[in-house]
Amino acid sequence: MQKKNIMSISLFLALFSLVSGCSKSGSGGGSAETAPKISISDLSLMEGNGGSTPFNFVLQLDHASSQTVTVSAAPIDGTAKAGDDYVAATQTVTFQPNETQKTVSISIVADDIKEGREDFKVVLSNPVNATIADGIADGSIDNDDTRVPFSNTGYDAPTSYPGYSLVWADEFNTPALNTANWSFENGDGCPNVCGWGNNELEFYTDRPDNLFFQDGKMIIEAKKEAYAGKNYTSSKILTRGKKTFKYGRIDFRAILPKGKGIWPAFWMLPQNNVYGGWPKSGELDIMEMIGNEPAKTYGTLHFGPGPGSTQLGRNYSLPSGLFNDAFHVFSLEWKLNQIKWLVDGVVYSTYTSADFGTNNYPFNEDFFFIINLAVGGNWPGSPDAVTTFPQWMIVDYVRVYQ
Repeated sequence: MQKKNIMSISLFLALFSLVSGCSKSGSGGGSAETAPKISISDLSLMEGNGGSTPFNFVLQLDHASSQTVTVSAAPIDGTAKAGDDYVAATQTVTFQPNETQKTVSISIVADDIKEGREDFKVVLSNPVNATIADGIADGSIDNDDTRVPFSNTGYDAPTSYPGYSLVWADEFNTPALNTANWSFENGDGCPNVCGWGNNELEFYTDRPDNLFFQDGKMIIEAKKEAYAGKNYTSSKILTRGKKTFKYGRIDFRAILPKGKGIWPAFWMLPQNNVYGGWPKSGELDIMEMIGNEPAKTYGTLHFGPGPGSTQLGRNYSLPSGLFNDAFHVFSLEWKLNQIKWLVDGVVYSTYTSADFGTNNYPFNEDFFFIINLAVGGNWPGSPDAVTTFPQWMIVDYVRVYQ
């Protein structure tokens, strides 16, 4: 028994020595080299105002290697698009022996156009003499520009009409909102009418971030941002208590935004609730558009005994293009007991007091203007993954003839 134990121990030691010897390199008895792991880091930088801006993503090996290591790196579209926002090219990154850090440079197309933050990814593949530990980096292009891209192309209304005189206009040629004409209505409607009665998602502000002027136009900007408990901001202005109107030809020239969950509007409410609270005293919507129907606009009357409104309305679709492509003019011909809606001079809807049946006809009273850009709500729904921000409603003028 003693000899067998001694022989078993000797055999175990011999086998252990043989197995251990398998992990020795043939060049000098050192341990076999473990392949390094590659990772790539996220990067967020400003876009720049012209030319191109290099985004240098850092690639790191977790330890040095005596061998040459290579890996492919390629940018992939997110909200940033190849060709428009960055130069797309697959690159081979080479680590020479004992190097542990390299960079891959993605060329960002820089301009002076105001945009939201855009993103893309850089994806690693095809490693040689290494493995990939973290092979996807997020690239964020932060905007540092102020110019909204638009031209003055599109339909323009006449500056006079037979039998009418211009009684009031705002051409928005000043660098700030004319407070003799307009007031801001800020907030989210709470506590009285949270979500403005429509479950809207924005918080209205009077900040220059949300309403500003460029090239003789007023621009309302809807932004995706956390603010006052909401995830979106925008602006809403009105002439209540400052400018009220009864009857006339009204022209409103604007470029409208687009995208699901976007809801621009030019509309009117009564200065005095002669027939009682909404909807009894009426609501007159000159232009409404929901962003997932960017070639269609709506004109609507709200009225009735309440609590919900009775509605009369029609819509108009462009024969070609979108309301986002160029300026269009949304008009109202408002007379005693009659209202007509027009787009680019074309009448698409007419209602008279006879269409109201037994309901009160509340539209022979003084009304004031409202211009706003809502986000979300019962009608347009919420923005989706395809909706981009910021969104702009670009207003050239409001003119009233009587």
